[in-house]
Amino acid sequence: MKTLVLFVRDVRLAIRSLMRSQGLALTVIATLALGIGANAAIFSLVRGVLLRPLINADENRLIYIQQSARGIGMDDEHFSVPEIQDLKASVKTVSEFGDFSEIGFSMVGLGEPREVQAGVVGGDYFAVVGLHPVLGRLIEPQDDGPKAAGVVVLTYPFWSTALKKDPSVIGKQVRLESFDARTATVIGVLEPSIPYPADTAIIANVVTSAHHLDATMVTGRVHRMTELFGRLAPGATLEQARAELRSVYAAMKKDHHKDYPTNGDFHIDARLLRDQITSGARTVLLVLLAASGLVFIIACSNAANLILARTVRREGELSIRAALGATSGALRRTLLAESLVLCVAGAALGVMIARPLLDVLARYASRFSVRAVELTVDSSMLWVGAILAVVASVLLAFVPRLPSANVSQTPGLAGGSVRITGSTNRRLRAFAVVQIAASFMLLAGASMLLKTLIAMQTAQTGMDTRHVLAINVPVLKYQKTPQQVVDFYKEMIRRVDCNSQAMATSRASKMIRARSSVSFHRDFLPRSAFPSSRGAISTTSTPNRNSPLSSSAKVLPSACSRARTP
Repeated sequence: MKTLVLFVRDVRLAIRSLMRSQGLALTVIATLALGIGANAAIFSLVRGVLLRPLINADENRLIYIQQSARGIGMDDEHFSVPEIQDLKASVKTVSEFGDFSEIGFSMVGLGEPREVQAGVVGGDYFAVVGLHPVLGRLIEPQDDGPKAAGVVVLTYPFWSTALKKDPSVIGKQVRLESFDARTATVIGVLEPSIPYPADTAIIANVVTSAHHLDATMVTGRVHRMTELFGRLAPGATLEQARAELRSVYAAMKKDHHKDYPTNGDFHIDARLLRDQITSGARTVLLVLLAASGLVFIIACSNAANLILARTVRREGELSIRAALGATSGALRRTLLAESLVLCVAGAALGVMIARPLLDVLARYASRFSVRAVELTVDSSMLWVGAILAVVASVLLAFVPRLPSANVSQTPGLAGGSVRITGSTNRRLRAFAVVQIAASFMLLAGASMLLKTLIAMQTAQTGMDTRHVLAINVPVLKYQKTPQQVVDFYKEMIRRVDCNSQAMATSRASKMIRARSSVSFHRDFLPRSAFPSSRGAISTTSTPNRNSPLSSSAKVLPSACSRARTP
């Protein structure tokens, strides 16, 4: 008890002493906080993206099957319906296949009309990927086929944000419009999961999309718009599945050589879904983790150097205390109190800044992996930082050599000078050289990274979009004639053109290709043609194969009195 009281007194004295050296104290605390906070944030990011298990059941058997045609620049080519049927019929090391394709719908029936991104899947998809509902049920094999009733599963983020977790949505009818209008029933809500391969609001069965039921899409081998998942058969390994997929794929190319031109360099591959999701971020995160380790080492060495330098400068004070009868235990306790105050304060501040740093890093990492969402700071890393702070405090208190109580053995006592031996001087010089070299390497790497980011931000794209506003207007043509839709856009463009702040208006529509990609058709006028204008407004419509709107955009005159044509 007496020892504890004495240590509390030493802590108070240490705080008062450090208040007289605020510059050194703040530098040490900030250095440790940066090292501990940055490492906690980066390790939490790496663990959340690369190491955290997927929510999918039996994820070690879940694979992503990928087709590529690098000869024509397609590193991730999707599959067509005939290709999927051939693989299902011939591959035995994969027990189940699940298909997923993405499409845009105009949806009416759940609150206000909205345009949503949707996944279109077969009845086996959810069983293959190992996901479960939190409400209702998911799409099952009985929901397959052109004569099945349309059904829709809501994703958890859409249900929780747009619909406020309303349980009464189950059983409601919605109208989905893409190439034509189809009705569907909401049957369930998907559990929170990684939004892969696409971040969608709803997932529907095939019958809801006329585009997927089109004869060309069903029979055309080159109409590739579907991503393919599989589940390894019991006892099968990834290497065995990969070898069998390549063998079957080679036979497919031989039988349908016209659909696989030689210059396309078509190949097939498979990897675990976890590896597929994290492949884009793995290298970046590992480099970031290595850099954070270097930052941590430099931060700790800087803090230790500053604390030890303060101890050396206080050698005269410690000598006087020793001469006045202070025991070595009391002197050690004084040093321990000061180093503990500094290290604990730095660790506490590091814990506080870890969360904001993780949010910033997660936004950056989300460009490379969809797993960099909703991450939390790893508490184990915070405990490691706290333990390291305590260990560092003890080491910094017991490493320095204390002065002797014998005045004759303390030559610097009278003048208060600092005594540094030759061996100590050599060690300090070596330590300083290593520290400066490591700092230089870190600064050089940071400078190159900063230069690269600036170059990317200032890269010229060839188009001036600074004053262009794009507005996406859904085409709700249900119970409307094509001419009524055209008249709607005429009136909308007329009203926009009457806005004095708009210099020109154009119209464009999305055109669906075989791979469900999107192209925009616009005409741009030079800025000099509109000297008094402030901006441009461009409207786009959702896909419509038969509508007259699916043509190249035309820039209309800005005078409201002129006649306008779409």
